[in-house]
Amino acid sequence: MVHMRWYVVLAIVLGVIGVTVFVLTYIIFAAQGLQLIPYVAVIKLRGTISYSKTGLFTPTITPDDVRYLVNKVLSDPQAKAVVVVINSPGGSASASEEIYELLSKLSKHKPVIAYCEDVMASGGYYIALPTKKIVASPHCMTGSIGAIAIFFDIHNLLEKLGINVTTVKSGEYKDIGSSFRSLKSDELRIIGDIVNKTAQIFRERVMMCRPNVDQSVFNAQIFIAEDALRYGLIDYIGTFDDAVEIARELGGLPPTAPIREITKPKSILELLLGLASLNHGGLAKSLLKPGVYYLWTGGLNVNLEMLSDYLMIH
Repeated sequence: MVHMRWYVVLAIVLGVIGVTVFVLTYIIFAAQGLQLIPYVAVIKLRGTISYSKTGLFTPTITPDDVRYLVNKVLSDPQAKAVVVVINSPGGSASASEEIYELLSKLSKHKPVIAYCEDVMASGGYYIALPTKKIVASPHCMTGSIGAIAIFFDIHNLLEKLGINVTTVKSGEYKDIGSSFRSLKSDELRIIGDIVNKTAQIFRERVMMCRPNVDQSVFNAQIFIAEDALRYGLIDYIGTFDDAVEIARELGGLPPTAPIREITKPKSILELLLGLASLNHGGLAKSLLKPGVYYLWTGGLNVNLEMLSDYLMIH
């Protein structure tokens, strides 16, 4: 009887220790944003691709944010597969390249599925290339494979305002692309060559990741999902749930495996800067800067409310 009681006490003690360890483990995992059971991680990338977070074209996708999300998924062994939701007309070519590399790194360790909600064009399509499969909504607009250079010419406006700009330069092309004068024919050829070489990088990425794509997609045309599927730009037409189901299968998860959105909390500084940007000229500074882009300009989402507020303030 004494021995039985001793075993009972031991069982109770071990049970308490086991429960305590489980609770502490759960608390630690929860504090780190981790889960105890395998799941499908969901990363949502919506907006124009840029290095800056504030803008007339909002919201934005930055390499820094994507790096945080990717590292968070990579650090969680329970994240067995990933669905990257993309809704973007593209943006900065260099920022698109950084995000492409980050998602390439992620796809080397876990099966990654891209899902297009509305627009996945130009840079938005570029960042989807490293994923295992691409699923698109029937209404998704995708494609626009190519590059575009955007420069502003305000010299006529300045003349009307009586403002003269004098430029002292060390070489003939030092001020190429300046907003204070029109581009010359030889300068257009130089910039055209840069655009074509940037577009060639895009083309090579597509051919490497999707070798069976139809060559007709390289005229920078935009396609609806039905045509995108026919030309080999995407793998399936479906819903977000379809993308999750494919991710579960590739990740070796059961049909009931949960999904979890991976997010990056905003810092107090980011919140304060977001509120202050309008009153400190942040909107004016955030207009599309001159440069070379992987961008479908027809898909830009202009924040008309911010534009209206800015015009009223100024």
